[in-house]
Amino acid sequence: MKVVKIIVFTIFCLISVPSFVNATAMEELPPYVTVHGVDQEKYKIEKTIREDQVIINIIERDGNLYYSWSFDKDKIESEIDLNFELKFVSPKKSEIDAIAENKDKTYLSFTHHGNLPSEATMNVYVGDKYSDKEKLYLYYYNEEKDKVEYVDHDLQVKNGYVTFKIKHCSDYFLTGAVVNNAEGNPKNMNYVIGILAVIIFGLIGANLFFKK
Repeated sequence: MKVVKIIVFTIFCLISVPSFVNATAMEELPPYVTVHGVDQEKYKIEKTIREDQVIINIIERDGNLYYSWSFDKDKIESEIDLNFELKFVSPKKSEIDAIAENKDKTYLSFTHHGNLPSEATMNVYVGDKYSDKEKLYLYYYNEEKDKVEYVDHDLQVKNGYVTFKIKHCSDYFLTGAVVNNAEGNPKNMNYVIGILAVIIFGLIGANLFFKK
């Protein structure tokens, strides 16, 4: 009788352990991620917790990555509860265009406005607008000051995507040209712009002189 009980108990353990393991593996581990704002009829949301990163991929229904967010796991206390929607049409378009007159702009309008739980690395598809290896500049529109501010440069397009870092969400834009009157442009960038302007005006002057 004891032998029968031992056999029954062993069989029960063999059946129960895999179920328990599977149930545990399926539970989300901290930091917990709550995604708001993304239309789940249009996009699939993929959350990945790695040893050093928390990654949220927004994937089109055809399987292509549309854009992604990545956070340093060590800098997230317990959870990320955020509106992850990113639009490529800005409600501040007219204000931005009045300051940055160049037409080559890709608007990045985040529905969430304000600081992030930590610095985020964005990976955004721009392959329909820019070629691989093309260099881009990132600017931020400060609506309180009604000014465009420099954020980063030398952002190279790779496999149709551009990667950049942000600490807060608002309205940004990518462009292939320097915005001359943006606040915070690096001095060397302004220096290059000045030199180019001198060269251009010099060539125009020389051309007019030799035509006489």
